[in-house]
Amino acid sequence: MKKVLIIGGTYFAGRVFAIIAKQKGYGLSFINRGTYSMGYLGDVSEYRADRRDPAALSALPGGEYDAVVDFCAYEPEDCSTLFSAVNIKTAQYILLSTADVYDRSIRTKKDETAPLQDRMGNCMAADYMWKKRNLETEAAQVCALNNAGLTILRPAFIYGPFNYAPRESFYVERIIKGLPVPVPSDSDSEWNFVFVTDVARAICACIEQQDVSCGQAYNLSAPETVTYKSYMELLQKVTDRPFETRPVTVSEVIAQNIPLPFPLTADESELFDGTKITRQLGTSYIPIEEGMQKAFNAFKSVYEVR
Repeated sequence: MKKVLIIGGTYFAGRVFAIIAKQKGYGLSFINRGTYSMGYLGDVSEYRADRRDPAALSALPGGEYDAVVDFCAYEPEDCSTLFSAVNIKTAQYILLSTADVYDRSIRTKKDETAPLQDRMGNCMAADYMWKKRNLETEAAQVCALNNAGLTILRPAFIYGPFNYAPRESFYVERIIKGLPVPVPSDSDSEWNFVFVTDVARAICACIEQQDVSCGQAYNLSAPETVTYKSYMELLQKVTDRPFETRPVTVSEVIAQNIPLPFPLTADESELFDGTKITRQLGTSYIPIEEGMQKAFNAFKSVYEVR
């Protein structure tokens, strides 16, 4: 039985990973703030603490784990504080980073050999990306000090059931409520998705093949390239009702502060090559139409009862 400590893990990707890991017979422990209990999974251990509170962390029992999976490292010293405050021994530390750590000036699909960002941006999103980039370096240092193998996962846009980011839910809500869906007619951006279950299964593959995955960074990105036009076509395939679209320009989106969830211009495109993990660990990606059907059905049930 794999013994796994999950940091965070009660919301979206972490929640789906915990469900799948429990089905596979993993022994699961959690450290989080206790906002949501994971007791519905059955026999799990839950420790309540804010990961940025060293005193609270130091009061927790330590332990030996096959892997520590960290879903909520966002701020400087998040990795180092965890290992310095809690007596953790682990063979592997898996850091959920983001594919946005790469140099954004690269216009082609970026694989794991692409250069990372070398400077901080000047907006909230850029700050998040820069912190994740630096946390990767911090995690490497922490793992070296603690004799743990490091695996870094860099997902593209994650979608699917339980997604709390207003991405696919933005569209499903409007469709269910009969509201027009804004579509930027002059957008030239492109991006990639990864289904949340694929993320969860990729983490399991990393844990089960540590001899390969330790010391590696992997993009998690399905092969389909998506645009606003193709995304609307995809929604039309998976929805069970017709919906009206409202053409807008990129300038109108910005001026009217329309909360579209994906890049608007070619300069903002987010394209990544996610084939390394499929080659090395044998993982796969669900076809995007199948994934969006599952996502639509999940969010449809939420908005239909309101």
